[in-house]
This record gives sequence, structure tokens and C-alpha cells, in this order.
Amino acid sequence: MNLRTPQVEPRKAWRLKGLELGGLRSVARVLVISNENRLFLLKAADPITDRRFWMTPGGGLEGGESFEAAARRELFEETGFSLALGPCVWTRRHMFEWRRKRIDQYERFFVAPGAEGAEPAPMDQDRHVVGHRWWSLDEILASTALFSPRWLGDLLPAILRGEYPEFPIDCGDSVQST
Repeated sequence: MNLRTPQVEPRKAWRLKGLELGGLRSVARVLVISNENRLFLLKAADPITDRRFWMTPGGGLEGGESFEAAARRELFEETGFSLALGPCVWTRRHMFEWRRKRIDQYERFFVAPGAEGAEPAPMDQDRHVVGHRWWSLDEILASTALFSPRWLGDLLPAILRGEYPEFPIDCGDSVQST
């Protein structure tokens, strides 16, 4: 599958807030699903604002790395898990504030089913990660916590049933100016 990274100009509204906005960042993310249909998430905290939210493991592509290679590398670095990747099921263009800077990124989400629900052993954990846990769908739906992507609870049931889309679904709640 050859998906192109969108080349979209940043909106003027972002520049009006006086925040720096760099180029489009390419990111690979992984939906790690246990044999018990639980999703592994990392809790992140902005080091300046302390805004906290739950997100899937993943990060930016390095050098000429493919999205798949970045997904495997980031998964291993952040969790110690070495899992086979399934298909890319979601994509999104996401603009958000982090450390008082505007970040503009394009993300691809891959499925990694069959994890055993083990505790992670990160090789190179980012400082902004302040927690982790395995979540059931019911726990996600009942929680008042913030999740990324925002519609995680609505998007997850089909994935947990093993019903992957033929083409990745745009799961974006972006482009937003908060």
C-alpha cells in the first residue's frame, strides 16, 4: 500500500497566535492489542502545561525510514515489545500544541494483535511518558480521560473484532486550533 503524505499549507490562524510551526512531521503509531482484547496505551504529559492524555505507542520517522519500520522501532523503544505488524487501519492529519509550539503531523496507525498483555520494558522511553496501562473497550468508553485520537472508543470496536478496513480510515479530529 503506498499512501502519500499530504502536503497542506498551515492555516494562517496558527501563525496569528505567535506560536512556531515547523514542517509536516510523519509519525507511525501502533494499536497493540492483547489476546484479551485490551489496548495498550501510554500516558503522556506536556512538560510545560502538564496536560495529560492517553496515546498509542509511536513516533516520528527517522531518515529514509518507512512508516512500517518506524512503527516497529518505536514500539520496541517505547515498550520493549517486538510484535508483527498488521495493516495500517487509520490515518490522520493532526495539529496540536506541545511545549508551547504548534506541531503539525501526519499519522498512520498499524495494528499489532496477539500481544500477551505483558508489562512493558522500554528501551528508550521519552520523558513525556508518565504512565502506561492495558485498557478494555468498556474502560475507555467509561473514562473521562483524554485519548488520542479523540474518537478512539468509537473507532476501536471493529479493530477489536478483527474487522480491518480495506483502506485506512481518516480518524482525525484535526486540523484544530485550540
